Amino acid sequence: MALMAFGPIIIKVSDLAEFRFIFWRLVIASVAYVVVLHLRGLRLTWSAIRDSFLGGLFFVLQIVFFFLAIRRTSATHATIVMALQPVVLLTVARTQFGERPRPSFYVWSLVVILGVLLTISEQDPGSEATFGGDALALTGMLLLCGYFTVSKRARDRLDIVTYQTCLTLIALLLVTPMVLISGHGLAPPGINDLWPVLAMAAIPGTGHFFLNYAHAHVDLSEIGLINVLFNVLVPLYAWWFINESITGLTGLGVGIAVGAVAMLLTRPANDSVAWDLDPH
Repeated sequence: MALMAFGPIIIKVSDLAEFRFIFWRLVIASVAYVVVLHLRGLRLTWSAIRDSFLGGLFFVLQIVFFFLAIRRTSATHATIVMALQPVVLLTVARTQFGERPRPSFYVWSLVVILGVLLTISEQDPGSEATFGGDALALTGMLLLCGYFTVSKRARDRLDIVTYQTCLTLIALLLVTPMVLISGHGLAPPGINDLWPVLAMAAIPGTGHFFLNYAHAHVDLSEIGLINVLFNVLVPLYAWWFINESITGLTGLGVGIAVGAVAMLLTRPANDSVAWDLDPH
C-alpha cells in the first residue's frame, strides 16, 4: 500500500492525457510480467485467462471510474467515499469467505477511519463537487472492493505471476477501445512524459503485485483496512516529494491511522485463524 500511494503524486507531475497514460502504463507492465512469466518457466493458458478475466475487468474499471470521479467531484469527497471500503469488505468477508473478525477489529477500524477524516479535514472541499461525481466515486469504491474479492478467489487457483500477468493483459485489452473513443490516441509518450509512466508501472504497479500476493495469505477484512492507508499516505508523500503543505491535524490523522493498522496487524483479526502456507 505504501507503494500504491505514490500513484496520485506521479499522476500530478504528468501532463499526459489520462487514458493514454493508463494505456502505456499497462503496456509497460504487460511486457515486464510476460518476461517474468517466461523466466519462471510458466505459460499462459486459456484456463488462467478465464480465471483472471474478472480481476482484469474490475481492475481497469476502478481505475477509469477513479479518474472520472476526480474530474467531477472534490478530492475530499472522493477520499471520504474510498475510506468506506472496509465496511463493504467486512460484509463480503463474512458472507463469502466466512471471516469472523474479533470485536477489537471493529474498534480499531473505526479509529483508522477517524484518522482518515482528520487527515483530510483541512483540505479544501472545493466548489466542483457534484452528486454525479460522488456517485462515480462510490461506484469506483465498489469496483475496487469487487477487484479485491475476485482477486482473492483467483489466487486460490493461480500463482501470483500468472494471475498478475493475465489480469494486466486483460486490462490492457479492455482499455484500448476506451483510449480510442476518448480521442487521446495510442502514440507513445515522449521522453519527458515517459518517466512518470515508467514510475507508475514500477512503483504502484509493484504495490498491486504485493497486494495480490497477500490475498492468498491475509484475510480480506484486513486487506481492506490496510488499503485505507492509501488515503493517509498520499498527503504525506505530497509534502515529502512535491512540497505540498501539511498541517499538524493532517499529521495527527496520519499517525492515528498508521498506528491503528499497526495494532491490528500485530494480533489475530479473527476468532479462529488458519494460516495458509501454500506456495501461491
